[in-house]
Amino acid sequence: MSEISKEQQQKSQELRDKLAKDFDEQKAEEFASSHQEKSWYDDFITLYEMITTSDYKISNQTKLIIAGTLAYVILPIDVIPDFLPVVGWLDDAFVLGLATTTLSDEIEKFKKFKADTNV
Repeated sequence: MSEISKEQQQKSQELRDKLAKDFDEQKAEEFASSHQEKSWYDDFITLYEMITTSDYKISNQTKLIIAGTLAYVILPIDVIPDFLPVVGWLDDAFVLGLATTTLSDEIEKFKKFKADTNV
């Protein structure tokens, strides 16, 4: 894997900070509770818990992936607009699936952390 330049690191940190600043925990909770019947709900909740569990430490890169994924799924601005029945959720499901695949090792670590700490 190639080295990340200082400029790329700084841009990544600025984006992470912006996403973290814009992250609205109440909106995320409302969104999650209104979509409990969806097949991707458990993946969404796992990512949400990973970023909001203060005792669990994750890298800035992982935070960026999770924050970007949650923002993409929650915010109405998508490649395929959410107001289109069924089709509108395809891109959200794809982005969520991509994130959970990319972070699969970290997700397993988080699940073990939760089981060990009874979070």
